[in-house]
Amino acid sequence: MDKETRGLIYFANEIQDSLMKINSSRYLELLSQTGNLTELLKDMAGESKKLSIALSHNWLLAADNCSSRMIRVVDDVSYCITNLKQLTDKTAIEVPSLSFIFDELKHLEQEFDQMEFNKAENTISLVTDPITLEDVDLGPFKIQLNIKKLSDLYNGSPYSCIALEPNPAATNDEVTHPHVSNEKLCEGEGSAALRSALEQARLIDFFSIVKSILNTYSPDSPYVSLEDWSGIACYDCGGMIDSDSTYYCNSCDRDYCESCSSYCHSCDETRCLGCGSNCPSCDEFICHNCIKTCAECGETFCKMCMKDDVCENCKEEQKELENTDENENKFKIAG
Repeated sequence: MDKETRGLIYFANEIQDSLMKINSSRYLELLSQTGNLTELLKDMAGESKKLSIALSHNWLLAADNCSSRMIRVVDDVSYCITNLKQLTDKTAIEVPSLSFIFDELKHLEQEFDQMEFNKAENTISLVTDPITLEDVDLGPFKIQLNIKKLSDLYNGSPYSCIALEPNPAATNDEVTHPHVSNEKLCEGEGSAALRSALEQARLIDFFSIVKSILNTYSPDSPYVSLEDWSGIACYDCGGMIDSDSTYYCNSCDRDYCESCSSYCHSCDETRCLGCGSNCPSCDEFICHNCIKTCAECGETFCKMCMKDDVCENCKEEQKELENTDENENKFKIAG
């Protein structure tokens, strides 16, 4: 028996051993999800009781808060039930024979050129060709399957997608592909097919599906969209931001980050810090369009701190001056 055959037999044994543990892992996950559902239903009952009390006292604001919390719990319950249904719908898997797994491993080497078998780490890996999506070069990826983690298939991912020549999104170094974050693939609609392929030791199908997902871009659910991959530079500080995090200044027509922008407390429009300033009276940020100049002292203030084109300080001084003149006139009359 040659060294290569012995190596494949070793991996076949390891894979079969891990697959035998999947049923136990699935039941443990089923138990965990059932516990989560029980706790969520307790939360729902508690919120229902609070809502009843709020309505009996006509506390509508409190009732609204209870309703918001109940909506969040309902969403969590829905997610939990979906997980439970997937777990209960699955029958106990039939573990493939050693000969089937051995043949699959042999065909794996024939199907793909760049396969790696690492006995020390118990991993089987496929290195993809360089991937380019919509003119964005992402480089090659290593799809690395950890054999020992196959038994945790129902509560974790047993494989990683490792960028070998990373070109991460400008706004997040952990995102090396629109659908890969922290080396974990967002499987989308391929999730069930991937899990089934691993359960049945159909390794060629598994690597083919992951490879296909990596070569496909879904604009509806990326960690970072390709159009934002290089990011948008804040005009002020130069920091890279994605399009959803930009603040557009209507005065200078440029994009800024959150730290370099604010909103005018007079007109509620977004402005960069250079297109406004803080009112010296109330200290609120006011854009240049909403600033008014005091007719008396010549300083600028927001509209809320002005009356008849005069600031509050000058108004006070006018009152003091009027009171002084009035007192002087009374003194003269009395004299």
